[in-house]
Amino acid sequence: MTEHRKSQYANMALALALLVGCFSLFSLTFGLKKVYEEKPTELAAEVQKPVPILGASIPEIENVREYRDLTDEERAALARADVPENPEARYVLNQLERLGVINARSFLVGDLDTGEIIFERKPNEIYPIASITKYMTAYTAAERLMPNELVEITSSRLQVEGNRGRFEPGDFLTIRDLLYPLLLVSSNDAGEIIAQHRQREVFIDFMNATADGVGMTNTNFEDPTGLSQNNVSTARDLFTMMRTVQNDYPQIVDISRLSFKENGDYLWRNINRAASFPEFRGGKTGYTNAARQTSIGYYQIQLANDEIKNIGVVILQSNTRQQDTRNLLDYLKRYVAYL
Repeated sequence: MTEHRKSQYANMALALALLVGCFSLFSLTFGLKKVYEEKPTELAAEVQKPVPILGASIPEIENVREYRDLTDEERAALARADVPENPEARYVLNQLERLGVINARSFLVGDLDTGEIIFERKPNEIYPIASITKYMTAYTAAERLMPNELVEITSSRLQVEGNRGRFEPGDFLTIRDLLYPLLLVSSNDAGEIIAQHRQREVFIDFMNATADGVGMTNTNFEDPTGLSQNNVSTARDLFTMMRTVQNDYPQIVDISRLSFKENGDYLWRNINRAASFPEFRGGKTGYTNAARQTSIGYYQIQLANDEIKNIGVVILQSNTRQQDTRNLLDYLKRYVAYL
């Protein structure tokens, strides 16, 4: 075989490989929309971030039918498309039809270390977030209060819906102590005790200022618990919060992954069902009628090509939060690669 013919075969093989990647991207971009229209046998997400596959960008093609109508020469030209502007995009999604149904109205899956968004649905839609609020309460406490400050438990500070902390008036706990019931049993009373330790309105102002300071521009807090439907955010903002907490106060993440915490006569058990997942490394769930089921989660995932990555998952407005999360994690492990 001549060197010229060998070169021709090599070029043909490369073009074919790139075309396979391009077709995967079309499946990703257009197949997902069908599922969001609630066809349970279709794919399960509406991706809004273009995902570069094998370095090829394909903005010119509007749908799969148009791609199929291209001539061989046009397809080959498409396969030689320029590398996209974002050189940091490293995740490759395969066989997206294998992703189970995701019922959440909004979700996001991203790399907690690099910040790369892997895929998402309605990432900038603003929704109530319920008890995910308590992650910002914990972060603000870490920023503004001393961890060893003693706080007196008083009856007036327990006048809030929910008593999961099981606090006894007259007891004294430190700010650090209060983070355990806040994050493990989602104690509303712990949130109020922390906020009222100085001045409640000032603490909530700090929460909003802190969120704005880290780039959470579509977020608002009205209370330290999440009971208010005016505690709102987006999947993108919450992913930013997760990365900020992980980088600045990893102790908060560590607390939220514990199975339980004993402190004298107190015993607080983690009510987050995702804590039973072997990949779980921390996070917070929430629920109100307005927010429905919400969650943020830190997971350590071994991807399809055996790369181990720290992944953040945000779920908003779901009725099947745990199954949504499980479907996303399973898809990552089986069909997503990091190159």
